[in-house]
Amino acid sequence: MGVSPKKSRAKIVLALTVMLIAVLAVAYFLVTYPRVLVDFTVSFTIGADSRRVEFEVPFLHGYVKVEVYVSSGNALWNAKILSGDETLWSHSAQQSGQTTYSSEWIKLSSGRYNFTFATAGLGSLEAKVKLTSKGGFW
Repeated sequence: MGVSPKKSRAKIVLALTVMLIAVLAVAYFLVTYPRVLVDFTVSFTIGADSRRVEFEVPFLHGYVKVEVYVSSGNALWNAKILSGDETLWSHSAQQSGQTTYSSEWIKLSSGRYNFTFATAGLGSLEAKVKLTSKGGFW
């Protein structure tokens, strides 16, 4: 006896549904996978100095992490995420020698923001700054 046409059609519909769910899940994982938004180095000499960079949090991403890798220097530094003139996140530290700072994941909706990294004081500072975003799954 053969398989009835109704059962055969049901199996095809079930297989297509499973494949569609798998494709949508993989697409969601790829879209929300963590990505680097900003990556730059700074080399500030004696005195106050700053660098401002615009970045965009992609669609379906809702979190940003700030990482500062100081390679040398002795200065007070400050990092801020701004939306227009409103400060959404800020961190300051007194730097002496090599160190690494990594923030918690900061909740931001998708959109355009400004990131400012600045130093103050008499010392100099060399650092690498990186902002990474991620989506809800990760």
